[in-house]
Amino acid sequence: RELTPLVQRRFDSPHESVPRTHILSTGRYSVMVTSAGSGFSRWRDLAVTRWREDSTRDAFGMYIFLRDVESDQVWSAGYQPTGAEPDSYQVDFSEDRAEITRRDGSIETVLEVVVSPEDDAEIRRVTLKNSGATPRLIDVTSYAEIALAPHAADLAHPAFSNLFIQTEYIPEITGLIATRRPRSST
Repeated sequence: RELTPLVQRRFDSPHESVPRTHILSTGRYSVMVTSAGSGFSRWRDLAVTRWREDSTRDAFGMYIFLRDVESDQVWSAGYQPTGAEPDSYQVDFSEDRAEITRRDGSIETVLEVVVSPEDDAEIRRVTLKNSGATPRLIDVTSYAEIALAPHAADLAHPAFSNLFIQTEYIPEITGLIATRRPRSST
């Protein structure tokens, strides 16, 4: 039997008239990523993150922001949502991952997005490389609008939906947990 070669799509710009998209899924947990770094996460019929289809802005998703502490320059690991123009930009969509590589001055940022085949989870890894001679201090911050509701319900009443999201910091895992509070029965 002949082996099928891996399929990989490569884009050298986040600027497309229609955003290029890639879906990673286990059948239960799915992530859609655009070539500009936007997209959504879904678990079964629930929107994990908020999404609005808007090809002109492509500005919804989970983002990683970077800030040079000394210069106060801010950019994102993808192109969106800051829109900061990189010196170079490359997107690789393959069967098992989405990878966005950009260079801003002497800093190269690589964002990898995968969906775990064992668990209903996504993994995002950011790698920074400084090719300059001067050490740099970079703040890294992640951001997502959490929905935890069926997409249609969140689309109809996003502000109301936000009232039921609560987050908690868990020191043992150094992370945040977001849950949806149940509505009261009264």
